[in-house]
Amino acid sequence: MNELQRELDQVFRMIASVPVSGDGVEIMAAAREGLRRAYRLAGEYAPPAKREEDSHGG
Repeated sequence: MNELQRELDQVFRMIASVPVSGDGVEIMAAAREGLRRAYRLAGEYAPPAKREEDSHGG
C-alpha cells in the first residue's frame, strides 16, 4: 500500500463513520465508490518497484 492509498483508506474510514439518512445515503454511496476507484487507481500508478515491494509485504 502506498502513501496515497493509506491516505485514501483513512478518509474512507472517516466517511464510513458519518451517519446518513434519506437522500444522503445515495450521495454517500457514490462518494465511497469514488474513493474505492481512487484507491485502485493509486495502486496502478505506483512505481513498478514499489508495487512489487508491496505485493511481497516489503
